[in-house]
Amino acid sequence: MTLDEMLRYTAKEFLDDRTDIVDGDNDDLWSDEYLCRQFNEGARILARRAWVIVEYGSIPAGSITLRTGVSVYPLHKSVLRVYDGTPTTQTAPLGRTEDINLRDTSVVTPYPADAFNAVELGSAASLAGGDDALSGATLAFATDAASRTVRVFPPPTVDQNGLRVVMKIARLPITELTLDAMDASPEVPEEFHLQLCEYAAGKALTLPNVDADQKPEGRRLLAAFDQIVREARQERQRAEASTYRWNFSSTTAVLR
Repeated sequence: MTLDEMLRYTAKEFLDDRTDIVDGDNDDLWSDEYLCRQFNEGARILARRAWVIVEYGSIPAGSITLRTGVSVYPLHKSVLRVYDGTPTTQTAPLGRTEDINLRDTSVVTPYPADAFNAVELGSAASLAGGDDALSGATLAFATDAASRTVRVFPPPTVDQNGLRVVMKIARLPITELTLDAMDASPEVPEEFHLQLCEYAAGKALTLPNVDADQKPEGRRLLAAFDQIVREARQERQRAEASTYRWNFSSTTAVLR
């Protein structure tokens, strides 16, 4: 739905505050600006709680550009989760690990035996890409270096300066709806656009200046939106559920 369609649907079907008048002041109880603001907030809530926007290599959020000697890079403010990252020089993704494992590269015990499994996997992927001459090629990454921050290992050399790492991410909406673009649509999937209208109507009907007999309907709409968000999260989790079987650890499962 476009913003214009969402405004007309919300005002007509839920709020019933829009009438054509011949003369005089507009009698709209809730402005288009207010409803537009609630559409944006509903989209943020849906994306943050249910991760309904998942993309690969999107601009500007889905990639970082490596710089010589720089290990830590800020992620775009919309990024909620980085699933994986792949340098444009190879097809296999980087190994993934925790930040502490990349900051302390010692092998002093009591490090777990598989602490650098992500680096080992990343090394194999890099070599398989056919360019083992890059001595500073990125092998692994971690996304818990700080809030919305990614660390790569090892630090890039001059040979990797300017190399892009494209990422699969879950993110918040980047471009908000505005009354200057009435033909624009929310960034969340289309099947949730009607629910954004219900959320905006629910927020409008629970404002302090609304008649008391309308507030229960507003609360019902907000509760229905919360249920849709929970269901969207469940559907995403089911879609991402792994079908792989568990394996024995090669370091502990020894035949005797």
